[in-house]
Amino acid sequence: MITFSIYPNLKVHQDQTNNPYIKDFIAALNKEGISKVINPPHKNPLLSLLKRKYWGKVWIFNWFESIPDYKYGPLQAVIACVLLIVLKLTNKKIIWVLHNQCSHATGYEQLKSFLARFISHRADLILTHSLEGIEIVRQNYPYAINKAIFMHHPTQNRLPLSLPKEDEKIYDLLIWGTITPYKGVLEYLSFSHQHSSTLRICIIGKCASENLKLQLQQYQSSYVTLIFKGVSFEELKSYIAQSHFVLAPYTPQSILSSGMLMDSLSFGAKVIGPAVGSFKDYSHEKTLKVYTFKQMEDIARIVHVHKEDKISLMDYQNFLDNNQWKLFAPRLIKHIQQHLKIH
Repeated sequence: MITFSIYPNLKVHQDQTNNPYIKDFIAALNKEGISKVINPPHKNPLLSLLKRKYWGKVWIFNWFESIPDYKYGPLQAVIACVLLIVLKLTNKKIIWVLHNQCSHATGYEQLKSFLARFISHRADLILTHSLEGIEIVRQNYPYAINKAIFMHHPTQNRLPLSLPKEDEKIYDLLIWGTITPYKGVLEYLSFSHQHSSTLRICIIGKCASENLKLQLQQYQSSYVTLIFKGVSFEELKSYIAQSHFVLAPYTPQSILSSGMLMDSLSFGAKVIGPAVGSFKDYSHEKTLKVYTFKQMEDIARIVHVHKEDKISLMDYQNFLDNNQWKLFAPRLIKHIQQHLKIH
């Protein structure tokens, strides 16, 4: 039995929405029969890992470099570094999942850079869900390139039984998910307003701050629909069916892989995103309809040129089935057995 400790395994209240990545990751490992995650969810996912009873053979750290963004972040960063040193001294194996080029949030840049270098030296494997992630390791942490592996971001197959008709489309662009500054939503609405865009845009998601919400509301119009609430996957299915494209107007400086991209594809969406990371990877995948922009003016052109493009449910199904969570876990365990010699 391979035992795992996963950070951050955060305890989430029923009325909260969060990125399902960690929950799905843990569930996939626990289903294998030969692997088990032994640290339970906790309101303080780092400090809870100081208890020896939650120490697995393999430790998986997600967003390690972003620890300074949390409450008492600099102090937690010190604790994390000490913990990492102790884990190495006790022969635990470390996997760093490199999700982003850098932290999405601003502040503590030097500390975050230090943390990334710190864990890159001590990780036994560096896992990334974007081919560009391998290049980031090669450029920024060349001493660790032999430890870097690429695996597609896992997802699920939520495809409809049939494609919606064109007259059922209400929106040209759907932007969904928690609205935070790095996602570039405000910048895109400002750009659209300045250029008198007539694209029909729907934005649905909780807003990270009241100030950002107020700034977005000034752009609400007959062309821009704003719905400030969390969206369930059941609701998302309906919104995607009513939209020609899902748009990710993300600023490209930090993004690598995207759970939003994979979840959108899982519903059969056509997706527009920045020409970086997973968006760039899948824009070259002929079976998928993923389009990339380098400048915001590219987005309207993509809508105009590719609005009538049809997706193939069979092609999407093959992609999604080949990259589902239940296949991700055994593939990861195989890497662990081969590279880390743990059985």
